[in-house]
Amino acid sequence: MQVYMETDAEGFILPVGGLSAAKLVVGARLAPDVHARNAVLSVVSRENLSLQIRIEADIPPHHELLLWPDEQLSAIAAVPFLTPKNIFGKNEYVCHECNSQYEHPNLLKVHLLLGCSSPDTARFWRTITKRLGAPSQSAFTVYSRLPSPTIIPALGPAELEAIAAEWGRSRGAHVCVYCGKAYSRKYGLKIHIRTHTGYRPLRCRYCARAFGDPSNLNKHVRLHTGGSAGGAHVCPACGRALARRRDLERHLRAHAAADR
Repeated sequence: MQVYMETDAEGFILPVGGLSAAKLVVGARLAPDVHARNAVLSVVSRENLSLQIRIEADIPPHHELLLWPDEQLSAIAAVPFLTPKNIFGKNEYVCHECNSQYEHPNLLKVHLLLGCSSPDTARFWRTITKRLGAPSQSAFTVYSRLPSPTIIPALGPAELEAIAAEWGRSRGAHVCVYCGKAYSRKYGLKIHIRTHTGYRPLRCRYCARAFGDPSNLNKHVRLHTGGSAGGAHVCPACGRALARRRDLERHLRAHAAADR
């Protein structure tokens, strides 16, 4: 069955033909990985068990919806994340409990969420809503557009980054909970997580442009200064400029201690 959709100016889905947003969610295919997803399901309110669905990428005509819960909903519902013991190579994701193998990471996450069962979209969403506190799938509401223009998120981007970085800790590495990429240092993982969340807390001191990666900020600053840092010593980790080299060395040691 094909379902045609429209979106409003803010990207929220408006199903055509009387299909409810809740049925659209249950009928949509789960995105195989974070890069393939073109729509997200997120929490509007836990008190009345209401969710919302929003397009986050261009979907050409006649292409299917690839849906996945956003980071906040995944955290609330305890959607499993993968560690190095699950990742054996590109397109090779293995269950550490039963050795079932999948080509895409999200399929293995569904398998683990369902207790080593075959990935099933309907069961996946039933489990998610049950963990939200709904006694049955029909006891929650999915909004195709918001019932009111104001949403106060439970977690901000900085808090989500901290949670994702902490959850990604494993023996000998720090692993991205979104895509499974491993880093030797926690700080490297935090910078990588920003490519998934879009969080950009660093700002150019000349023009206030926002950046997530300090190395990109440093390159940008050099455009303002004609290739130099104006005589200052710039930290490659956070972009902070210090007047003396020994101050920079002390600052870098503080970064290294914080990342251990």
